[in-house]
Amino acid sequence: MAQTDQDVEIHPMMEEVLKPLLYADIFDYPLTFKEIHRFLEFKASPDTVRMLLDEAVQTQRITLVGQYYCFTDKTHLPALRQKRQQASRRLWPKALHYGRWIASLPFVRQVSITGSLAVNNPRDDGDDIDFFIITAPNRLWLCRALMILMVRLGRKRGVHLCPNYLLTENVMVFHENNLYIARELLQMVPIYGKDAYLKIRAENDWVTTYLPQAEDPNLDKLNDTLSQAQTLLKQVSEFLLRGPVGNLAEKYLRRWQMNKHLKLAAQYGALDKVTFTADECKGHYDGHGQKTLTAYRNRVNQQGLTHNGKLQ
Repeated sequence: MAQTDQDVEIHPMMEEVLKPLLYADIFDYPLTFKEIHRFLEFKASPDTVRMLLDEAVQTQRITLVGQYYCFTDKTHLPALRQKRQQASRRLWPKALHYGRWIASLPFVRQVSITGSLAVNNPRDDGDDIDFFIITAPNRLWLCRALMILMVRLGRKRGVHLCPNYLLTENVMVFHENNLYIARELLQMVPIYGKDAYLKIRAENDWVTTYLPQAEDPNLDKLNDTLSQAQTLLKQVSEFLLRGPVGNLAEKYLRRWQMNKHLKLAAQYGALDKVTFTADECKGHYDGHGQKTLTAYRNRVNQQGLTHNGKLQ
């Protein structure tokens, strides 16, 4: 019996070039050559990756539609990606507008866009805008309370802001190391706070053991210059809240918000998925990270590939 393309044993390096596509497929997201090369889990030259991708196309493991690579049963995804890129172009001005005002709040040291918008893949221009934020020590919960006021203002205007991950400058190392966190850190788009952003990248250089070719920081949308009104707001509010008044507000707001969200997490059965401390507010109730890793692991197994222990 003749051997089909699907029966041919996959070269170990061929496995690796398929993995970025498997991960992106979770989000219905075809990839360009540059994106595949950036998110490989092994070190390889562009020429080697191009050769492997050409072979994968020739053996019908994957297909090339325009500039996008995808699996042969997902040829509709390039058109979907272009549609979502149009939505992202409408969403980015809103993200930058509200992100700059979040940056103007007292004790906010860094603001980044994460989630679907960070990779220009929102479902539509009404999708959530996810933020990752770093604050000064002992002011995280005060900052968060002020951000919630901005969230409510945005909601009235049809903009859905989600500042769902906050850290202080005390804890800029991610102690949970896995492929999902590595990708999120490398994909985030900082819009304010260059020093804090570069520090968190440097403090988490472990990510290059997962994605050795994704070292370059995302600085295209970063701008540390606030408007005069924003600068004045930040300076005056920090002056007023730097001492005992701010300490008292932080203590009260921390206790009130932590109690509230711990009760909510218990109701949703999500106590193992959230983290609420003086230095960290990680409100990921749905366990998105573990769901993503599970979906990726399943895809790797279904393709008959091997994984390298980076999915825990």
